[in-house]
Amino acid sequence: MRTIAGLNIPNSFRIPIAAAAVCGCVLLYLHIAEIQSGVNVHMDSIDQDAYRDLAKKAWKSGLRYTGDRAHMPLFPWIMTLFYSPEMSDQEFFEAGKQLNVWLSLLLLLVLGIAFFVRFSHLYAGYAILCIAFLVFVLKSPTFKAEVLFYGLFALAFALSISNLQAPTWRKSVFVGLLFGLAHLAKASALPALAIYAGSFAVQGVIQLLRKKQQLKRTLSLAAHALLGLFTFLALLFPYFQESYEIYGSHFYNVSTTFYFWYDSWAEAKAGTMAAGDRDGYPDLPPEEIPSLQKYLREHSWQEILQRLERGLVWLYELSCVLDRTPSSFRDIGDGPPGLPGYCRQVGAGLLLIAASLPLLLRRRALGELLDQGHIIFFVTAIFAVYTLSSAWYIPIGGTTTRQFLPLMAPFFWTLGLVMHSSSVQSLRLTLKHHSFKVFNLVFVLPGLILLDDILVVLTERAATVYGPK
Repeated sequence: MRTIAGLNIPNSFRIPIAAAAVCGCVLLYLHIAEIQSGVNVHMDSIDQDAYRDLAKKAWKSGLRYTGDRAHMPLFPWIMTLFYSPEMSDQEFFEAGKQLNVWLSLLLLLVLGIAFFVRFSHLYAGYAILCIAFLVFVLKSPTFKAEVLFYGLFALAFALSISNLQAPTWRKSVFVGLLFGLAHLAKASALPALAIYAGSFAVQGVIQLLRKKQQLKRTLSLAAHALLGLFTFLALLFPYFQESYEIYGSHFYNVSTTFYFWYDSWAEAKAGTMAAGDRDGYPDLPPEEIPSLQKYLREHSWQEILQRLERGLVWLYELSCVLDRTPSSFRDIGDGPPGLPGYCRQVGAGLLLIAASLPLLLRRRALGELLDQGHIIFFVTAIFAVYTLSSAWYIPIGGTTTRQFLPLMAPFFWTLGLVMHSSSVQSLRLTLKHHSFKVFNLVFVLPGLILLDDILVVLTERAATVYGPK
């Protein structure tokens, strides 16, 4: 007999019940993806034409073509598995959408295993349903790299925390590999890798201040950080070297190198894009090349803070305001206003984290919390850097949350870590001589809200919002 979510389930029934639940969720996922696929019929919109063209070039070159430094090559390489020269663009588009749906399910399977291994079955089921039906499903029937990046980034995030808690050489290598693959999907993994390496330094400083540091331990932490960096660089060295030979910079990417420092997409199009930044280094005078230094010279701190403030407001409104169009995904046609897909679950999670803080900050738990200071630094820095970057990039990338969505799976992983801490797990509620673990009760309301969220996705959002945005 095993207890699941407070119910006593005979062992002989556990596997059939779990299998039936998984099959039902997969069928529902495929059904919603099919509905959204019927909405995503504009095969040349929102970079889908660019990825399709890159995939054809990669196939013709035997995967030697690595892209235009506006889009990364991993997703096009995968899409070549379904390509043949006899296919029309429309046929390739439909085949690529179908392949991406199955790729998203594979990523969800790996993420699901990670959640179920690390957390309770109750929480793991809740979290993976949030990720699947509120984030992945509308992004899956697209010819774009978003879902691939979301999955790889989430796995790298989770493994980074595990390695920061208990470093091993194998995990250090796999962290570098996962961040490398994530970067090959979208050029957005470098800040996370830098934060990961910096977290080892934070750990060393904390242990030094608490007089727990030894030279051997310091060298070990440095070696683990360097091993992850070395693995990342070794995996991407051919790509970086080609970037240097063609564009003059190992880390060249038009979005992060140039567009990030413009004030609008119109400026980017009239600037380095018009000067051929995807064929080589843009043919512009040095004083016209956008950069951090140039931006700081030409803008006041008030203007910089206003841009961030406007971006953060847009992220909130795109995610959480019901009566605004566009919402968390942009509408098409004359359908109803967009409905936030994940705001309520993230809000509930933030409330649970806030409610847990008094327990985590108790004197008995304070020492344990200090020992986890480098983990707190890693998580806080990841969410701060990527949230602010998403807000900053809105004037360039448009009013969309696709740059923000990679944080959804890491958020539920972080929530799981907080809710499974010893301080929270030990909290019990006694009613009429019956004792209940509070943890098993707190997810009742978010779980019920999640059912409503999934129903909205099934009955409204999948058929009325445009997933590629």
